[in-house]
Amino acid sequence: MLPDGPDWCLRCPVCGTRASTLDVTINATAQAIDEDSRASGLAELRRRNNATVVRRVLGWGAPPGGALLDVGSAHGWLLEQASAEGLRAVGVEPDVAVAQRAIDAGSTVRVGFFPDALRPDDLFDVITFNDVLEHLPDPRGAIAASAARLVPGGLLVVNIPDRHGVVYRVADLLRRVGVRSVFERLWQHGLPSPHLWYFDSAGLTRLGRSLGLEVVEVGHLPSVSRQGLWARAHFDRRPSPVTVVSVLVGWLTAPLLNSGPFTDIMLVAFRTPAAGTAVP
Repeated sequence: MLPDGPDWCLRCPVCGTRASTLDVTINATAQAIDEDSRASGLAELRRRNNATVVRRVLGWGAPPGGALLDVGSAHGWLLEQASAEGLRAVGVEPDVAVAQRAIDAGSTVRVGFFPDALRPDDLFDVITFNDVLEHLPDPRGAIAASAARLVPGGLLVVNIPDRHGVVYRVADLLRRVGVRSVFERLWQHGLPSPHLWYFDSAGLTRLGRSLGLEVVEVGHLPSVSRQGLWARAHFDRRPSPVTVVSVLVGWLTAPLLNSGPFTDIMLVAFRTPAAGTAVP
């Protein structure tokens, strides 16, 4: 990996994947995050996208009543929607306080890190990473662990920020001319679980294939919801001129940012080999 701008940002010279050396401090100390504001800021977008993910999972052949694991299940929104569609949904969440919110709301959550928090005999028909894989120090290890925990023909579904998305490109351009705050915000610099990776679809699908997984679909999800946008921008900070302008721009351009060529959220689905199929 080569240096790429800030001293904490790196770039793969072969595939262009970006990485960071930012510190992960989940559960370490009290954090200046208003979880209620974050929940209200993200709820509409996450519920909409999670509903899409659950519909796609069922369309890709997840069995009725199948077992679904959501890694980094946070407030439990995907667990709620998967359960409502008849799936047996369980989450894994390392943030103790956030996990407790989901448990209090009625979701089944294992508190800890994936895959350590799982039981030895746990197997799933579906494993999802919803805006989570980019936070993990070892995404290859996480995908390999997922493949080991899926039944033959099981589904691994990842939605993740796309480094080719227009917001990342604009933020990187602003960084190059001296406006660093938007770029740092995208990496969640200073938060307890910052982004450690920014992939593109080619890099992520190549990673899955290298571990013997079949690519089922590559697509995109909306990345901005006008509802809750202000709370999303300010759950950990006071308003500033830059964030006020960012919210205004995001509100005005939301339809564009949610269209296929411009959205920053990609959705990639993999399938494990069927029983009796040799892994290349």
